[in-house]
Amino acid sequence: MRRILLAVLLALAACDAPENQLRQVTIESPEALGLSLREVPASALRSVGLAYGLSVIKAGSLAERAGLRVGDIVFAVNQQRLRNIEDFTRLVAAQPGGRLGLLVRRGKADFYVPVDLSGAAPRSKDTLLRT
Repeated sequence: MRRILLAVLLALAACDAPENQLRQVTIESPEALGLSLREVPASALRSVGLAYGLSVIKAGSLAERAGLRVGDIVFAVNQQRLRNIEDFTRLVAAQPGGRLGLLVRRGKADFYVPVDLSGAAPRSKDTLLRT
């Protein structure tokens, strides 16, 4: 129910703001990451207690496997809070082919999502090793 309420709030807030004011950013490499983020209207952010954040509008297979979902709000990268979309692009550009640590809000919960930009599949912690 909370997810539906958050989605409705985000949709209503987006109706109030002209579409051209909400900028979008996509991480294109690797292609399988398929992560697209869009700025969230200030009124919607205030309703969830954030000053700035980027909403996940597309999460490809790697982003989804990392734990991201459409509607999540990314508000920090590598332990640095985002103030604008330029902060996000600068922090991602500083980690080419590396790893990102995203701080994400989903509903009322905040959590950390490690994202591997190299495209390698993350290792499962419960892998059985045979000798």
